[in-house]
Amino acid sequence: MYYKLIMETGHLGAGKSVEKVKYCEGDDILSVFEKAHTFPRVKKKERRRGIIYIQQISRSEYLKALYRT
Repeated sequence: MYYKLIMETGHLGAGKSVEKVKYCEGDDILSVFEKAHTFPRVKKKERRRGIIYIQQISRSEYLKALYRT
């Protein structure tokens, strides 16, 4: 399965961040949630609130996003 994630990233100072969209492949939404916390620059907030949004997408949307230039 393929997923679109929106996460808070960056080390811009206290309380400041940038939202970034990433695309990920995983078995289920929970495994993707756990994997996303190992990505570089993701905010490590209390109760893992650095991940804002996860949405399951189709394979064609995933491939289109990966090869977008």
